[in-house]
Amino acid sequence: MKGIIAVLALLFVELSGHPAAAQTAPRETVSGTVGSVTAASSQLVLKTDKGDSIAVTTTDKTSILHLAPGVTDPTKATKMALGDVQTGDRVVAYYRGTAGDKQITATTLVVRTTADLGEIAKAELADWKKRGMSGNVTATDPVAKTITLKIGARTVTVTATDKTEYHRYTPDSAKAADAKPSTFAEVKPGDQLRVLGNKNEDGTAITAESIYAGEFRQLAATVVSVNAATGEMQVKDLATKKPLTIKVDSDSTLKKLDPQMAAMLARRYGVGRGQGGQGGQGAPPPGGGRGGDPGRGGDPGRGGGGRGGDIGGMLDRSPAIQVGDLKAGDAVMVLTTMGSDPSRVTLVQLLAGVEPILTASPNSTRDLLGGWNLGGGAGGEGQ
Repeated sequence: MKGIIAVLALLFVELSGHPAAAQTAPRETVSGTVGSVTAASSQLVLKTDKGDSIAVTTTDKTSILHLAPGVTDPTKATKMALGDVQTGDRVVAYYRGTAGDKQITATTLVVRTTADLGEIAKAELADWKKRGMSGNVTATDPVAKTITLKIGARTVTVTATDKTEYHRYTPDSAKAADAKPSTFAEVKPGDQLRVLGNKNEDGTAITAESIYAGEFRQLAATVVSVNAATGEMQVKDLATKKPLTIKVDSDSTLKKLDPQMAAMLARRYGVGRGQGGQGGQGAPPPGGGRGGDPGRGGDPGRGGGGRGGDIGGMLDRSPAIQVGDLKAGDAVMVLTTMGSDPSRVTLVQLLAGVEPILTASPNSTRDLLGGWNLGGGAGGEGQ
């Protein structure tokens, strides 16, 4: 969604040169999602990203412009009727008045339909899978504007520029759409970070265009009980021995390794790593916003998570399960939000069937989850 907003923001500026816009020279803009349309009375209601409801009235002089995905030239916009605008469409309204007005008369409406948003989200997801990376932050250099990222066994240098956009996940959400604007200074060791940009040939460096960072929990646990009706489970953290309540929602990803895969990963992580220092607690991975959320995605692993091999891709291809498939005594690796209430968190990802891995390398949780693709493009909805 943030990528969609950025596209529309660019179009705001360009529309100042559009004939329809130039005639009225709107002084203010407001954007949001269409909550309702009443074409007979020439009105619609916009719900802004801050939750405000804006009553928008159109006149026979209002220009309603549709900008298809990929179109950045406003002269190529096509006109549409108010009756063609649907609930869920994304709209930018230009008007004469004061910023923050709750009732406005629009001079121009710029529309992205729900179908457009779906295409944009798919494109963003593909871009994050191709040019994204995710891993754990081990160091930052404010002077050089670099971030050292650990992705499995690899170390990657992330270089920020003056054009890099920063976002920070909230304590209770792994959705990119819920992430707040941030700065380089807020990125710190222990964060899980997802970055979109251009990589060098061997994938050891990337120039950041967009960064999503935040604190998440990565831990190994034993399932104590499961309530499939409420979507909650009680687990015991194997490191702290403390109980934890985990809420599973529609954005949570649950996978189970087949025995052959689990045995292969046990061999990979067990060789010389059984006493390693990558604890199951601490640095979290990214989260992102489902389809789009800018929210999930990244490079599932190009080598992430171990000595070669696409670990993230293999985990992505593992069979999906439901929370009701888990039972007391199952060992799991989980990635969760930090939670405003530390005793209750939301599940981002869960990996079951991990008993052989934890037996061979009890401290492998962070390395394994750190290289996992979080399920979508960071800019997606849900992303």
